[in-house]
Formats: sequence, C-alpha cells, structure tokens
Amino acid sequence: MIIKKMRLSMAVVALAGSVLTTTPATAAEKETSQKQSESKYAGKAVADINSDTTLNIRKKGSLDAEIIGKLKKGNIADVIKKGSQWTKVKSGNVTGYVNNKYLVYGDDIKEYAKENVKKVAKVTTQTLRVRKKASTDSKIIGLVSENETYSVKKQSEDWAKIKVDGKTGYISKDYAQVTYSFGKAKSMKEIAAEKAAKAAAAAQTSTSGTTGTSAADSKSSASGSSVSASSVSGSSIGQKVANYAQQFVGNPYRYGGNSLTGGIDCSGFTQQILAKFGYSISRTSSSQASEGVAVSTSNLRAGDLLFYGDKGGINHVAMYIGGGQVVHASNSAPYPKGGIKISNAFYRTPVCARRIIQ
Repeated sequence: MIIKKMRLSMAVVALAGSVLTTTPATAAEKETSQKQSESKYAGKAVADINSDTTLNIRKKGSLDAEIIGKLKKGNIADVIKKGSQWTKVKSGNVTGYVNNKYLVYGDDIKEYAKENVKKVAKVTTQTLRVRKKASTDSKIIGLVSENETYSVKKQSEDWAKIKVDGKTGYISKDYAQVTYSFGKAKSMKEIAAEKAAKAAAAAQTSTSGTTGTSAADSKSSASGSSVSASSVSGSSIGQKVANYAQQFVGNPYRYGGNSLTGGIDCSGFTQQILAKFGYSISRTSSSQASEGVAVSTSNLRAGDLLFYGDKGGINHVAMYIGGGQVVHASNSAPYPKGGIKISNAFYRTPVCARRIIQ
C-alpha cells in the first residue's frame, strides 16, 4: 500500500511538472512563430514614398549619379549593403543605390505594409467558387482556378473580396492564400520600352482611325474570317501564329471554355492557338508563365505571351502581335468591351513575358 501511494504521489508530481513546463513552452512557441513571421522581412527594404511619385535607383550612392531604375510606393528590394546615407539594393532586374530616408527596413515593413501595400489572394485549390456574398449559402457568380491571383478589395477572417471578369464577389480564405503584393523595381530600359510601345500603339490606333481599318471594324464571325494587321508582316512562325489568332477577334469569352468560336478564356485561347501550330502548353495563365523562355518586354516579337496580374501573381495572359498590341480573350462583357479582342499591350503593366516559339 505504501509503495502504491508513493508511486501515485510521484505520478502526480510528474504530471504537475509537465503542466508547469507546458505553459512557458507554449509562450516560447508563440514568440518563435512571431519572430519567424517578422524575419521574412530581414534583409529587405520597401520604398516609402507618395503613390504619385517614384524613387530613383542610382548607379552610385550620389545625387549626381546616373538613374538606372525606379521603385514605386511599396515596392520591395533585397538589401545588399546599408550605408549611412545610401543603401545598395537589388529589386527586379535593377541593382543600385537608394537614399536611406525613403526606405523602410526589416521588421518595420510588417507595420508599414498594413496601411500602404495592397493584398492579393492566390487560389490554392483546383477550382474555387466566387460568391455574391461572404457566405457558403450565397449565389455563385463565377469560378477561379488554382494559382491565379486577384487583388483583395476587402477581407474578413474567413473571406476575401475580389473582382473577377468585372464582377465583385467573395472567395473562402480556406482555399486561398492572402499575401502582400509589394512589386519590384523597373529598369530605365524597361520603362523606356513600355513608353515606346504605348506610343507605337497610340500611333497605330490613330492611323487605323483615319483609314477606317481599326481592330473593332475588323471583327470576325464564328466562321473565322481573316483579320489583317499591319503590325504583323513576314512569314515567321510567330507572325503566322499571331495572324491566325486574330481570325477569332469578336468571338465570345467563356470562363473555362475551350472553343475559339463558341467561347474560351484567356489561357484556353493561347493554348488552343499555339496547339494549332504544334506547341503544347499548360491550361492556366499562372502555369503558362513558367513555360518557354523569359523575354524582356522591350524585346517582344509576334507570338510571344504577355502575362498580367496584381503585382503578386498572374491572372491573365495575352499574345503579342506586334506594334505594341496583343490579342486576347478578355472578359464576359459583349464585344468590343469583352470577348476576343485586340488591345494595347501595356493597357496593364505586364508582370512578365515568355517565348514559346523559339
């Protein structure tokens, strides 16, 4: 009996000891988790400027040095070396120096981002319903695909409000990862190329308007009648692909669709067009963005794919046809606002460009 009591007493003491040691361990785990969350910004810096201005990246740490790139508000960079007045950073394709007083560093980024950086939701399931209201009982107004990314307009603990094909709705955060969309710097060469492409597209639109041969006037029927494009010439495969793609301008958009005449979405469109010429690519825009080889938006040629998103990811793809223009399956609105149409390649800032046709 005495031995049993001793064993019982020892068991109680051991149990009490385990309870006592559990509390500080839990607190330590919480502290570790918080530190890990903050440490993801270690060695990083974010541009802290007005939204209507840009922050210069210079070749050397001096106001007299050449400007080699620019950061927008909330753009993020890797810190290479921090000096007393200038910090050497790398962001996008640009490595150079930025004045310290316009940067937020390390753990301070977390608080800065809450009020100054937009958020995006990346879909983590194959197909996710978009609902009219933040409830599983609410009407389904659309579908979004895995790995696609959308700007978050508003969020609660369980739901994120996004805009898809002109409609605003809610997706469950159980199947989407919400993160900040910091964005990265652009080189002066990239900025100049975008301006040149926009100017070329504007000039072509102006010329088309005077000759009466605008893309909107060249709408094709479901039979696929040919649409001419002065920006596309020659006999290269890329140009042939771009010419072929324009035959379907005016046909309808349909999410998840695979018919070039009856209804198709952006990634289905590029997949089907390239398949006609023997090129096999995946089905979603985010997956297509990792295929082929990367090309600069300043060195595009007909047949290249341009990808767009909300800084943090990809949610749209279009095919470059030359002259600063793309052809793409846009949205479910009636043509010419939606459907398969021709647009300025820089109507949105491309996230990246890929060349499938080598």
